[in-house]
Amino acid sequence: MVLTFEYEKYTLRKAFCFRTHGFFSAKLFAQTGFDGNSLVSFLGKEATSTELKDLKANYHCEMANDAHYLSKAGVELLLKEDLLNEIHLYNKSAVYGNFTGKLPNNLSFGMPAGEVKRLLGKPVVSYNNGYCEFEFSTYIISCWLEGGRLNQVGTAAK
Repeated sequence: MVLTFEYEKYTLRKAFCFRTHGFFSAKLFAQTGFDGNSLVSFLGKEATSTELKDLKANYHCEMANDAHYLSKAGVELLLKEDLLNEIHLYNKSAVYGNFTGKLPNNLSFGMPAGEVKRLLGKPVVSYNNGYCEFEFSTYIISCWLEGGRLNQVGTAAK
C-alpha cells in the first residue's frame, strides 16, 4: 500500500511538473518568441520547418491554401516558393481578428503616423491612402494607417 502511494505521489508530481513547464514555456514563447522583433526571424523559413510549424500552432493558423495561412489572432502568413515571405498583423480586423502581441520595431496599434515615421525613419514608399513601407537590411515593414493611426503591420523578406 505504501509503495503504491509513493508511486502515485511520484506520478502526480511528474504530471504537475510537466504541466507547469508546458505552461511557462508556452507563455514565454507567446511573449517573446512569436512576436515583436523576433517575428522577422521567421521570414524565409521553409513551409515544413519546425519554426514555421511552431509559429502556425502558436497563433492557431488555418490553411486557406498552400501559400496562405489565416488566424483569428490577427495574424496572416503568406508563403512564396514554399518559404515564409510575409507576415501581416491586424488590429481589430473582422476577418483576421486582433493581434495582441508586441509589434516589430516598438510599433503599437493606434500610434499616429508621425510617431511611426519617427521610429522607422523615412519611408521608401508612401501613398496618400495611408500605406507606407520602410526598408531594413533584410526585410521590409509595411504600415497601413487608418484615420492617421496605425492599424496593420506587415513584414516581408527582401
